[in-house]
Amino acid sequence: MKRIKIKDLSFAYQAKNPIFTNITLELQFNEITFLKGENGSGKTTLCRILSGLEKNYSGSILLNDLDLKSVSFSERAKSIIYLKQEPLSNVVAATPDEDLILWQNGFNKEINESSPKLRKKVMKKLRINNLKDKPFWELSGGQIKRIGLAALLINYDKYWILDEPVSGLDNTITGIFIEMIEERKTLGKGCLIISHKEDYFSNLIDKSYIIDNKKIKKMFRGNFENI
Repeated sequence: MKRIKIKDLSFAYQAKNPIFTNITLELQFNEITFLKGENGSGKTTLCRILSGLEKNYSGSILLNDLDLKSVSFSERAKSIIYLKQEPLSNVVAATPDEDLILWQNGFNKEINESSPKLRKKVMKKLRINNLKDKPFWELSGGQIKRIGLAALLINYDKYWILDEPVSGLDNTITGIFIEMIEERKTLGKGCLIISHKEDYFSNLIDKSYIIDNKKIKKMFRGNFENI
């Protein structure tokens, strides 16, 4: 089973003010892992490191035995997909359909798009099929968020890293998203969920952690312990 193994990871945007120091964590690709923490504690920074957007860290991050620091973004995208908290930050094209083509092809523009049926299916599921050719600047934040969820479904077999995934969603789409996670758990497919809304996922979580005082601690029955 695939896993991401983080060992002695430290990171700082400014040398004298580390975001976290010497954290160790293992993410199994068949488990639902939940991570919480105060604003500014480093949750999003950790997502950015795992997805390859930040590389100036010390310590090691291994995908199985592969050092992710030496892996290109396109290679990493074959195994991991990262949905950012801010809807527009996930947008890589002018329209939803063009955007999903790039997500579908691992952001490789040289690949000819090959499965419009899949895009149509996931857009219908998330009730955005009528938006496929609209420019993003005409869409609401909630609509753009749903297109991000469609990108997840297109990349179903990858490991999902989700930063506040239900923020900005209405109750209907939140329900659909929770069903997506329930289905993944049933099929033995995992993800990392970062959220302030732990109660939404409480029945699905395999392991729960908190970033506290620059460290990651494992949650256990409402309490936590250092790892």
